[in-house]
Amino acid sequence: MAVAPFASAQGLIRDAEIERTLRIVAQPIVKAAGVGRISFFIVNSHSPNAFTTGGNNIFIHSGLIRRMKSVEMLQSVIAHEIGHITGGHITQRITNIGSANTAAGIGVLLGVLTAAAGGGSGAIGIAAAGQSIGQRNYYSFTRGQESAADQSGARYMANAGINPSAALDVLNIFRGQEALSISRQDAYTLTHPLSSQRISDLKTYVAAYKHRPTTQSKTVDYWYARSLAKFNSFIGSPKGILRKVPKSDTGEIATLTRAIAYHRLPNKKKSLKAIKRLISMRPKDPYYQELYGQILLENGNASNAVTAYRKAVQQQPKDAQLLAGLGRAQLAVKSKSSAKTALTTLKKSYARDPRNGRMLRDLGVAYAKTGNPGMASATTAERYALSSNFKQAEIHAKRAVKLLPEGSTGWRRAADILAIAERLNKGRKKK
Repeated sequence: MAVAPFASAQGLIRDAEIERTLRIVAQPIVKAAGVGRISFFIVNSHSPNAFTTGGNNIFIHSGLIRRMKSVEMLQSVIAHEIGHITGGHITQRITNIGSANTAAGIGVLLGVLTAAAGGGSGAIGIAAAGQSIGQRNYYSFTRGQESAADQSGARYMANAGINPSAALDVLNIFRGQEALSISRQDAYTLTHPLSSQRISDLKTYVAAYKHRPTTQSKTVDYWYARSLAKFNSFIGSPKGILRKVPKSDTGEIATLTRAIAYHRLPNKKKSLKAIKRLISMRPKDPYYQELYGQILLENGNASNAVTAYRKAVQQQPKDAQLLAGLGRAQLAVKSKSSAKTALTTLKKSYARDPRNGRMLRDLGVAYAKTGNPGMASATTAERYALSSNFKQAEIHAKRAVKLLPEGSTGWRRAADILAIAERLNKGRKKK
């Protein structure tokens, strides 16, 4: 699990397994709603919240995921957000400036990518729209829109064979918070206005589907349990996490929890013992190989980390996150050819998913080490744009434009970032 190096207090959590799990969890709801592919972004924030910024993009705070007591509760949150998407509710609900900056950075990068793909000046509009998210707080949806999203969400869940009553469980967690002062309310309550009428209406919606059969696959529960273990072990106190796992529990989820918690203590010996046990349980699991690679790399064993990451990529060759991990490990190997090898791998990761701050950092280093300072600067400019640090983005974009051949792909990306950053930075100075 990696947190993108954002300039703001918050960033995105990037993890191949967790992102895949979110797609698995959402798939039956997405199919029932008929909305096509949804892009999920995990915001690194203890604050429990979720929101959509338009398009098919849903942001979920890590604090909300950890607060859910079942996979159905998380699915109800996703179904509700999809209800806003299908309902055409344009007003956005970002009240936390950290989340706003996250969305803004992604908006800018999407704009740059559109330009690189031949989108031309239209990219500026996409990027500017993204930045407007970071410049102002959005009002909550109206209670009527919230109720409409509740109704749609319940219908999507029922049609997907999932018990929609989990939506009530989510609202009950936050029930009564409207009586508190705004400073004491959870972010979810601020952006999802509650009322007794809304809860009453939701009960009616849920009751209408009480005779529908529940056909949720046990596979969903399994992957959700694994992802939750990773969240808790990477984010929570390692000593506290270990105390909650009974010593008698030798199951897979308990072993996964120990592998991560011991790594964070750090206790290299116990961590490696646990991860090797996981691999013996599931030798073809790419995500356990990835975790093994991360543990080895962060303990200074780059060569063996490359081997572990390579096994992970062999199982999932198109996964951008696994490719990014392999490239990072290759970059850490002390040899003449390692930087060139890493560059090839990281470029493959970039082509599949350019919205990874850590990967962009490693890619910039790889370009620099292989004698291409222009692309190193262009990539660094993208990384800062992704994190909404437009001051630094402007500095590196200017450098890239001077160093790269005019009209090249890297030059165009840098030129677009420069145009956006100059305008936004100039606007801030006027204020």
